[in-house]
Amino acid sequence: MTGPQAEQAAILQILIRQGGIGLTGNRESWSDISRDDIGWLRRDGDPMTGEETRSRLTDDEVLRAVFWKARDRLGHYGPDDGRVTWADVLAWLQAGSP
Repeated sequence: MTGPQAEQAAILQILIRQGGIGLTGNRESWSDISRDDIGWLRRDGDPMTGEETRSRLTDDEVLRAVFWKARDRLGHYGPDDGRVTWADVLAWLQAGSP
């Protein structure tokens, strides 16, 4: 396997090894993705009220969430203009940048 599919598979393996990834977090809300015995779990919460919602994600949904986080952290905002590739996302994760 080569190209984007290999990079996506490597991204998922890193996330499994790390136990997941934090997507957002501040005083108003937080969001993360983790992996359990069933599969991927996304949690979104409100630190002030303690409320939390949980949802199950597919591999594709996890990849999209990580893509958008990496894109933001790499300084690319707005609609996807193709400047950030799966190779960029993989390199960002490998650098330990979540």
